[in-house]
Amino acid sequence: MLEETQLKPEQVSDHMHVIRLVIAIAVVIIVAAYILGIVVGWIPNQQKLSAADVGLIVVAGVATSALLRPDVLHYFTRIKLGIFEADLRDLREGQRVQQKELDDIRLVLTLLVQRHEQNHLENLEKVSPVWYEGNHNVRSELRRLRTLGLIQNLKDRGIGELKDGTKHDLKEIVRLTERGKYYLQRVRQQVNHDA
Repeated sequence: MLEETQLKPEQVSDHMHVIRLVIAIAVVIIVAAYILGIVVGWIPNQQKLSAADVGLIVVAGVATSALLRPDVLHYFTRIKLGIFEADLRDLREGQRVQQKELDDIRLVLTLLVQRHEQNHLENLEKVSPVWYEGNHNVRSELRRLRTLGLIQNLKDRGIGELKDGTKHDLKEIVRLTERGKYYLQRVRQQVNHDA
């Protein structure tokens, strides 16, 4: 009976490294052969690549490298194509600043959470079931918390299931998000700080 062999993650990584190395060496050999063919005269003028062709190949190579290995982009700091020029360090820094500002805005928005909405979040933290009777106010409050990113629907479930007069375990419909957990943690820190 044949046994199925499975590679360990480090073996797969080593295997992929060898494949990439072989491909890189093949590309270098092909490019070197092409350059040698031009210099020696083996390649006729009508079959030589123009500067635009070479530029397109380089751009395609960089784009392919970026798709396969996004970490390669960290080595590039400036891109210039004709009149277009971009400093990637500035773009990355701008992106970090925008992300921080967006996080701050979200935090301010979450500070607008009413006490009864905060109770919903605290109830979702509990281990035991949390029974809710559906009504318009509960649905509106939960939808607002969902819009703020503090809760999210469970798969194939919706807040609309909390119809007037029906009873449901809230934890079977929605769950706290990481932002919701962080919000509760920050609220508790503020309460302890103020105490």
